Amino acid sequence: MNIDELKDALRPYISIEDLGITVYAVIKGAEEDGPKRLDIEQDSHDCLLQMFAKRIRSQIVDRTEVSVMNLSDSDERQNVIYEYDLEIPQELQALQSVTLTDDTALLSLNDESLSQIKAIVVEIGNNEGQLVLYKTMAPINVFGRDKIFLKKHESRLARIDDEFLRISDGFQMLHVNGTLMVLDLKTLESKFGFHDVVKREAETGLQTIEEMGLLENPETLRELIDDVKFARKLTKVARSSPVLQQMISNDRIIAFCKNYPTLKSIKFNNDEDKILLDTQKSKDLFIKLLMDDYLVSQLTSRHYESLAKDVADADATAATA
Repeated sequence: MNIDELKDALRPYISIEDLGITVYAVIKGAEEDGPKRLDIEQDSHDCLLQMFAKRIRSQIVDRTEVSVMNLSDSDERQNVIYEYDLEIPQELQALQSVTLTDDTALLSLNDESLSQIKAIVVEIGNNEGQLVLYKTMAPINVFGRDKIFLKKHESRLARIDDEFLRISDGFQMLHVNGTLMVLDLKTLESKFGFHDVVKREAETGLQTIEEMGLLENPETLRELIDDVKFARKLTKVARSSPVLQQMISNDRIIAFCKNYPTLKSIKFNNDEDKILLDTQKSKDLFIKLLMDDYLVSQLTSRHYESLAKDVADADATAATA
């Protein structure tokens, strides 16, 4: 899904006419049980619809500088929405499950405290389609009985005697037209068991690198697999490395390292037929090398480093014409 397709998919949900809304709660420690429906008074439904519709419009539909890329290809680029293309953790399957049934159990507020709500799932739609939003709930959004809160009541302030919940317009993920989109990568990385998913994907990348026989000490990469950011880089290598996809020979790779200015700091073994990764910098350079991030202009002979690359080969251009 590209950004135009995403915007088109979301436009039906920024006009609240003929739309309904249902809010579900994900309870701490009971994530595998799935979300529970919150019983919210009808008068609040339109307010919630308007709030989220406004946010969808401003954050995605009306933005001009935002783009979409696969989560497995994620890098340091800004203003990106990620299409989830990896194994989906159990908890995130809640975004799909709420659209599959109308019989979701109601959350009993007599048995559960609002402080046990870990996240909320918002379903917006009608018989023609549904949009599902996922937002984590920070503790600051739940106000309990251990503090005193006052509200305006006629000409004086009156105490609020019970728990109450603040629902803001922000959300970290959405599910529309069968596709899960991630707006907040940091939230995804820190929750949902996502690191385990990335580690499994990264193992594939490590295995491919080891099979190349290009590294003198491939175990130095395995030591970093517990770092989710580095594991994501290995996942990207496994999924979309141009160097691996085109099966570039080790001799060509080593020759390129010796001649490209940025890569001349990379060391080799005594026979100079394998790369030696002895620093964090060399490991980062090696990953960028496999992603073909080091470019040379045929016009100016200048060297460039680029994360974003649009294929401009004649064959590729003709295929898309």
